[in-house]
Amino acid sequence: MKNIPLILLSISISLASTIQVVDNQTGAALPGVNITVVGTLEGLNTDLEGNFILEDRYQGHKFKFSYIGYIDTTLEYMDVLALRVIALNPDILNLTTVEVVSSKLEWEHTDLPAIVTVLRTREMINQGATELREVLERDPSVVVTENNGGEQQISIRGSNANEVMIVYDGIPMNSGYGGRFDLSWLNLNDVESISIVKGAGTLRYSSGAFGGVVVIEPQKVGQSSLLVNAQRDDKDLSSYSVSDVIQWRNLRTRVTYSSREIMPFGSYPGSILSKRNFLNLYAGYAFKDTSNILGVSHVDIRESRSPSLNYEDSYQDQYTQIRYQGDLGVLPQMTIQFMKRENSSHFRNQNEDTILNSSDAGETSNLAVIENKILGKALINFARLELRNDFHTSESEENNVKWDHLTFHKIDLKQTRFAATEIVKYRAPLHLLLVDFMELNASFRYDKIELNKRHLATWDGDTYIDDTSNEVYDYLSKRNGFTLNKTREALKYQLFYSSGTSIRYPSMYDEYLRENTTIARYQNDDLKPELNASLEFGLQLTLQPKGRFNIMELVDVQISSFKNRYIDKIYYRAIPRALPTPVNFSATTNLTGYEMSTSAALFQGVLNVFVGTTRIDISSFTIFPNKPKFKDAAEVEFAVKHGNVRLQYFHEGKQYYAGSSDGINYMVIELPGRENLNLYASTKIPIRGSAIIFGVSVQNLMSASNASYYFDARSWVLNLGFKI
Repeated sequence: MKNIPLILLSISISLASTIQVVDNQTGAALPGVNITVVGTLEGLNTDLEGNFILEDRYQGHKFKFSYIGYIDTTLEYMDVLALRVIALNPDILNLTTVEVVSSKLEWEHTDLPAIVTVLRTREMINQGATELREVLERDPSVVVTENNGGEQQISIRGSNANEVMIVYDGIPMNSGYGGRFDLSWLNLNDVESISIVKGAGTLRYSSGAFGGVVVIEPQKVGQSSLLVNAQRDDKDLSSYSVSDVIQWRNLRTRVTYSSREIMPFGSYPGSILSKRNFLNLYAGYAFKDTSNILGVSHVDIRESRSPSLNYEDSYQDQYTQIRYQGDLGVLPQMTIQFMKRENSSHFRNQNEDTILNSSDAGETSNLAVIENKILGKALINFARLELRNDFHTSESEENNVKWDHLTFHKIDLKQTRFAATEIVKYRAPLHLLLVDFMELNASFRYDKIELNKRHLATWDGDTYIDDTSNEVYDYLSKRNGFTLNKTREALKYQLFYSSGTSIRYPSMYDEYLRENTTIARYQNDDLKPELNASLEFGLQLTLQPKGRFNIMELVDVQISSFKNRYIDKIYYRAIPRALPTPVNFSATTNLTGYEMSTSAALFQGVLNVFVGTTRIDISSFTIFPNKPKFKDAAEVEFAVKHGNVRLQYFHEGKQYYAGSSDGINYMVIELPGRENLNLYASTKIPIRGSAIIFGVSVQNLMSASNASYYFDARSWVLNLGFKI
């Protein structure tokens, strides 16, 4: 009789089994896998070695295994117990370079320690959102501005627009000519998710991306379905979008077409100033149960503007991409990518002559990327080799040298770029109470850029500029840091420190403007690449309280303190009777700040709350003009079975810029901050496997509809969607 309790205890222990989750291709353990006990509110997560405990009380239940970049897998209890090792298949169609950790204000593990925020778009589209900026500005470190031409420029942590890289479907979209990209060109209805990368994580993208990276993933996967969406606002502007996904065996195709009428800042009501069409075609064939995929995509964006009866502008941006992801012989997890991009900006006057503007000139780019990721148990080596060639030609006709005479300029710019990135990590398990492992990392990026330029200018048939120049830049950017990490059922966090340097080269437009100034001393001064030395200390934390009566289901926290020191910063001097001229700033400039954000899901996701803030201190507004000193954001969302209501608050602090009336004497001018409320609401009505979606959004509830600044005016958008 004394042995009975021991026998029962032995049986109990034997029924609590350790199960491991691994990658089906490499056999590597997968930490942090989300395991849902189907039909209950319970969930599990794998530890650092990919293990979790399967208890006998789960008998009769099913388990759903979810992990970013892998196909969701659902298994019965007895199947899990029999297999002992669960192998998940990579879904390359949905594979990114990051690992999603939580579900609301999502943050990710990246190859470098950095703050990365993930934003989902579908719910905002259903609620009536029309632009990418409405999604991006949910992050308090992001500020989007719009100029008189309607171009939307993004700033992350106080950076300038040409320091932020926009990556769409793996394609760097920034112009090799000017260095920026207009966010308003992309179609929100085509986007599945947006990742905002800050700090050290930007190193692997571009030599000029130290201000941040916005990674935009279009929709490519999902069940076969047809989505139709139509929107109309109180300015009598309308838009619509049609998207169709067809999947047949291993073949997956998708087409999205949208048409939108927009009214840029500075325009007047009642006049349709711009009409934009967006087309995205994708086809992919999956091998080996989607572990390898060969995909082809084509994007065509066209816009026509008619600001007056005398002339019109037309813009076109299109690219074609071929990409293979998967195993290649003995090399696992390869990415091979080829892309061709063509961009043009035409100005047509009343004589029907078509010419190109110098600031938005035609551009052709060719991109080739080869990427390989090799994983080991103790030493993780991430190698990225990127080969890139950019070719640019442009023509312009404007009074940019002699303002009282008509001149014709022909500018041929060719840029060839080579870049290679190496990331090395060493991970040491610690097995402490609050620390699973410590990771040391070092990363290097080598860039070499060759710039060839020919500038031919004629005046009344005579040649007065005929210059040819060749310039070569190269630099080795480097970063180092450490990370402390813990992954358990109810707690996940990473605490990291990172420091290093990176470089940004003068753009082709910078070189053109420098040599085109009427001030001789600026023509003789060569532009230097600008150097950024930065450091960051950050914490990312996810808590999942356990218990039947817990009100709070999930808490996400992000905290980061950062400092950037700029040497030879390139900025534009306003020269009287001439184009703005780029020069190097002689003094060292510091940009420091911190950001904090917290989100919480309460009452099983019925109520979601988000609060975030960013504070920035800039030592010189000459080179970082018009950046708010702080931004606060808060959201409260109520979600029910067939709809939700979300109230969004934001407050931007005062802004400053250095202005001059004569190009010689400068003064700091103060602009007031902005504070307002946005309202989003939607309802979804299911009908026999289909759904009808009604949505409404009200921007700037605290403002009048006739506010002088376009972004401050109150506006309404109604949304109607069908899913078949």
